[in-house]
Amino acid sequence: MRAVAWIGLVSGMAAAGTLVGCGDDDGATSPDAGSVDVLYDETYTASCSLTSCRSSQLRTACTCVERPRDMAGFESNRVGCGDLIPPGGGGMRNPEDDFCDAAGGGGPPNVGCFMPSGYIAHGTPRMVTLYGWVDVFGNGGDSGDVRVRLYQEGVDGELGAMIGETTSMIAADAMDACAKTEIEYSGDREVGNRNLGFYRIDNVPTETPLVMQTSGQTDLWTDLYTYNFQILNGEVDASAPAPGSCEAARTISGDRFRYTARTLSLSDYHSIPLTAGLPSGVQPGNGAVAGEAHDCDNVRIEYAQIAVQPVPESFVYFNNEPDNPVPVTGRTEGTSLLGLYAALDIPPGPVDVAGVARIGTDVVSLGWYRARVFPNAVTVVTLRGLRSQQH
Repeated sequence: MRAVAWIGLVSGMAAAGTLVGCGDDDGATSPDAGSVDVLYDETYTASCSLTSCRSSQLRTACTCVERPRDMAGFESNRVGCGDLIPPGGGGMRNPEDDFCDAAGGGGPPNVGCFMPSGYIAHGTPRMVTLYGWVDVFGNGGDSGDVRVRLYQEGVDGELGAMIGETTSMIAADAMDACAKTEIEYSGDREVGNRNLGFYRIDNVPTETPLVMQTSGQTDLWTDLYTYNFQILNGEVDASAPAPGSCEAARTISGDRFRYTARTLSLSDYHSIPLTAGLPSGVQPGNGAVAGEAHDCDNVRIEYAQIAVQPVPESFVYFNNEPDNPVPVTGRTEGTSLLGLYAALDIPPGPVDVAGVARIGTDVVSLGWYRARVFPNAVTVVTLRGLRSQQH
């Protein structure tokens, strides 16, 4: 994925008191009483401390989110794979890599998993092998020798017990299917190809909230912590590896799950905030949060509104270009076709991320997640509907 220049949208809120056990926190007892009700956030019961919201905002799941536009053309939409073809052409997108709807977009998001009849049941954990490649977001060279660690998720986003760790490797044989490559960019210019490292971790439990950390040589890579990641039993592949799979994948026997890990270069971590209008960058010891808005089918959503608490110094949405995602200054209508958001310069500690969509005349929850910001690192939180532990 090409490098991005994040230009932040600064937001602020007035001070207020502490709220405990928010629940359906946009209703009559909230400081913004009388506002539009956010549907399907009733199962949120975590304790939180939150300031009152501005008149242009709604409160949901311990955050203040901008009210979606109530006008034609700005209803929240599922993103079709065909919608992600750049103007200049390019390869067809696919649901597995691009979280798009192969049947075509334009329809309302699937929010069925927020309704009791559609709740995701909690399955019995079983052990599988997790494997895939380490993709580089933005600038950076080969992703070999990147450390991949997997933890159980603890209370308020703390790191629980380590499940396993490994170091990504680049296949020596260029004909091996594990020798995966992608175009490398410097800014907006193609400078060649880079090799992506292959990783594998055995004995990973399904149906368990996990945190993935990627890190590497400290003068090359920034620590990245990915939340809202768990393997559902229905997603596990138990068939034999396909003929022609790379040697590393052919040695995997039994249940397995393929997942693309992410890493971020240290140069991008320092340069992105500067482009975003933060002259001194992310303050030393603080961090950032980024991710996407997806529906219950894990399909990207256009015109979703995302909120982060504590409020970041800078918040931004992006354009519609999948091969060149860049921020759009002053974009207030919510996510683009990419579903991308970013929040810069947040103190370390627990962080709440929540989202809403407009479906017809209703404002509907897209879910929430409590993660954790780490010093000098990026936390990734993509909303993917309601998880089984959240109802």
